[in-house]
Amino acid sequence: MKEILERNSEAVREAGRQLVKIGAELAAGKIDDALARLDTARQAYPEWEKLDQAAADIEGVIRDREGMLAVQHILAEIVGTVLGSVLRSRLP
Repeated sequence: MKEILERNSEAVREAGRQLVKIGAELAAGKIDDALARLDTARQAYPEWEKLDQAAADIEGVIRDREGMLAVQHILAEIVGTVLGSVLRSRLP
C-alpha cells in the first residue's frame, strides 16, 4: 500500500489539499458547497483518477491476501485431518 501511495505521491498531496478545503466547507455546514467543490475537483484534477486507481489496487492486494489466507487455512485443516486419521489408524 505504501509503495502505491509513494508512486502517486503528487496525486496524494493534491488530493489532500483539496480534501482540506472540502472538509473546511463541511465543518462550516456548507454541504452543497462541499459537494460542488468535490465535483469540480474531480474534473479539474485528473490525479484523482490515479488516486482512485491506487485505492482499487490496494483493495485488490487486500482481497488477494485474504483469499490466499483462506486457502492456506483450508489446506491446513485438510492436512490436519489427514494426519490425524493416519495417526489414529496406527494406534493399538
